[in-house]
Amino acid sequence: MRRYLKWLAVVGVFAIVAAACGGDDNPPESTDTGTPSATGSETGTPSPTTPVLPMGGTLKLAMISDVAGPSVFDPQVEYYSVTWAYYRCCLLRTLMSYSGTAADAGGTEIFPDLAAEEPTVSADGLTWTFKIREGVTYAPPFDDVEITAGDFVRAIEREAKPEVGAQYPFYYGVIEGFNDSDGSPGSVSGMVAVDDKTLEVHVTQPTGDLGYRFAMPATAPIPEGASDGHDKDYGRFLISSGPYMFEGSENLDFTLPPKEQTPVSGYEPGKFFTLVRNPAWDRATDPLRGEFAFVDSIEVTIGGTEEDAAAKIDAGELDMMVDGVTPPDQVKAYRENPDLQDQFFVDPSDAVRYLSMNVVQPPFDDVHFRKAVSYAIDKEGMRRLRPGGELSGEIAGHIMVPGVLGALLADYDAYPSANHQGDIDAAKAEMAQSKYDTDGDGVCDAPECKGVLSVTDEADPYPDQAALIQDNLAPLGIELDVKQFDRGTMYDKCNDPAAHVAFCLAPGWGKDYPNASTFAEPLFSSVSLGPDSCCNYAVVGASPKQLKDWGYAATEAPSADDKIAECSPLQGDEQANCWAELDQLLMEEIVPWVPYLFDNYVRVVSARVLNYTFDQFSGLPALEKFALADAA
Repeated sequence: MRRYLKWLAVVGVFAIVAAACGGDDNPPESTDTGTPSATGSETGTPSPTTPVLPMGGTLKLAMISDVAGPSVFDPQVEYYSVTWAYYRCCLLRTLMSYSGTAADAGGTEIFPDLAAEEPTVSADGLTWTFKIREGVTYAPPFDDVEITAGDFVRAIEREAKPEVGAQYPFYYGVIEGFNDSDGSPGSVSGMVAVDDKTLEVHVTQPTGDLGYRFAMPATAPIPEGASDGHDKDYGRFLISSGPYMFEGSENLDFTLPPKEQTPVSGYEPGKFFTLVRNPAWDRATDPLRGEFAFVDSIEVTIGGTEEDAAAKIDAGELDMMVDGVTPPDQVKAYRENPDLQDQFFVDPSDAVRYLSMNVVQPPFDDVHFRKAVSYAIDKEGMRRLRPGGELSGEIAGHIMVPGVLGALLADYDAYPSANHQGDIDAAKAEMAQSKYDTDGDGVCDAPECKGVLSVTDEADPYPDQAALIQDNLAPLGIELDVKQFDRGTMYDKCNDPAAHVAFCLAPGWGKDYPNASTFAEPLFSSVSLGPDSCCNYAVVGASPKQLKDWGYAATEAPSADDKIAECSPLQGDEQANCWAELDQLLMEEIVPWVPYLFDNYVRVVSARVLNYTFDQFSGLPALEKFALADAA
């Protein structure tokens, strides 16, 4: 789901100081043999012993849906947790990055990656200086090209280029010149390559979490000439800086005009992609992945159903399904069978699942209507319909996950109900105050409450959840017109204000990095509105002109911009408290969502998998740490 669902977790979230973006100078030390331990429990806790893990073999994975696009595997465009997992583990290195471990092993801390050391920050907080690691080159056909400071400048300029359609440029608007840039060379004045190995980043305001922003894939270096002419299709011409590359990368020919260049053979969108070892990758220059990258290749098939993938995992034909939902029968079988429990994993993912209400589309343009819906939803029923039931996560009473707020709102629930099953009396009391209930009896009697356009994911369990939501809202006189789509189409429709989707029933969101700013701006800021940005599905903060252009009768929308602006420059506990206040403001006054679940990642692997490690950054398994029993 969109960054769509960017699943993530806790630990040390607010230890962000200007001079040391988090963590120590080096990643966490591994145990005796220098390899990670296998996990085999519902908590994903490493075992006390560390096996020696074999190199080699082909890891076989399934994905039900392709990466989100619209420009597949383009690092400036992709805003999807699954893609980010492949980037971090395998394809792209960034100035700062993560260890590919769970939260309790330091998985939410950032460490130097292509940076040679922690960045230094000026006394006024406005200049960050990164030293670039020596001796690191790209994958073929750029294997003789060393990564330099200018390559990071090129990435940020491409993020600013309108023709590329970057999905999260708002994170880089603090860089001088970014917001006015057309993406041309030199147009982002705050990105300065002092020399080949020194990068200065000048920001317009103190930004304590800038190190985290330079651990995001959009900032990964791009060699000169690689992205030229590929504004919409760079993903299939992607040049790796990590331990793996797309099969066929060595045959890319950038000497040809862009339209005559043939993309990598190892990726057929919608069908498959294959990652093979990057022969130019040097373990000695990669402090985060150098001890790992066990398998020789990773084969990913795209399409089919969760049930098909589950059957193939059971038979040993596949090793894991990356996206999708593990079928309930498989969850039950692996959880209850002692012989299979070491192949079954449940990890807290620091993501929230929610229902998004368009605050300017009737009948959701009435705050009392939105509050009525918030009271009516049976959250326990929503959880029960998910594979694993209670294993699927904790009931959510607010928006921002514990991993970015700590314990600040641990007991807060703006719309409580007995056993989290909904409170229809409280819902009717709110509906009675709505302009859509003209006689005040707690039941909507306006025509706007009939045929309310709602979209959902066509994959299980979302159709069943949609049916439950319809049942929950029927006593309020609300009738939904539910349309089912594949996941990517669903998100595109929710993200387009001009589509006038009133109710989005299947989105999810996880933190982009360990700070609540990754919930605030992408989801509720006016800069995140529209199909060319992401992911303010509720249309919070839209301007009168935008509303007119998108065809709304409403002339204003509730806004969170002022509170976001208040919180953003702060640091540490002061910022955390401010974000908690924003959460409460959203839940009580703006009411754009019905959050119902803080999500877990539930997964089964084949008997071939010797080592499973959860990556708290991406909220998915750390694929570079997988090792296979038949590797030889």
